[in-house]
Amino acid sequence: MKTIRLSLALVMVAAATTWASWFGGEKNDTNEQLAKLFGDNTAFTATANVSVAGRSKKETHAAEMQYAFHDGKMRTEIDMTKIKAGAKRQNAMEDMSALGMDKMVNLHRPDKKVSYLIYPGLKAYCEFTPPTGKQGADQPAKIEKKEIGKATIDGHPCIQYLVTITAASGSKTEVTTWEATDLKNFPIQSEIKADGDTVTTKFSNINFAKPDAALFEVPAGFKRYGSVQEMMMGAMQQMMQGGEQ
Repeated sequence: MKTIRLSLALVMVAAATTWASWFGGEKNDTNEQLAKLFGDNTAFTATANVSVAGRSKKETHAAEMQYAFHDGKMRTEIDMTKIKAGAKRQNAMEDMSALGMDKMVNLHRPDKKVSYLIYPGLKAYCEFTPPTGKQGADQPAKIEKKEIGKATIDGHPCIQYLVTITAASGSKTEVTTWEATDLKNFPIQSEIKADGDTVTTKFSNINFAKPDAALFEVPAGFKRYGSVQEMMMGAMQQMMQGGEQ
């Protein structure tokens, strides 16, 4: 039984680490690029439905995330048990509550040049900072927008743009956005290609009220770990110790 529990725990750690890479602090550059798309909308909360499709355009993963944004600070929260994925990974996701990993929060804090990946159920987090010496790390990216069409998304009239984000290092990222003209030109839908996949983000329940400042802070008393893997292994060890009692 102990071997079975260990095998299951290792699968769960692997699954959690994969999704932490997609939606968590290791994707600092992606979070930073997303934040640049909100334009003059400096404060809001919203629900985002994020889906990932492969080269065949067939959806492989999907998740619902809660967003909060204020002056560049961004918080995303996800219920890992509600992620739609392949059958094997889905089973692992549904068992993640046993490790306290059913909720995951990512905080992007450009004012501190840091991001945090937080697991409230573990009362734990890890911190990510951009590599030191990264060319142009302190310089703003250049953003160019080209109107490419019009569409209606969920009843909202939208202007479709091709947005090119050029970092100071010269690297470029292209994002297609649909900005709702009746919602302060908020980008209610966006598509970005990454490693052969297409990531689509669609927003709903948009509220332009200023979010509570506490949403962008690591809760007091949470334990800091050096990496996602270290945090997950710590959770696994706690589960194993509990099972042996």
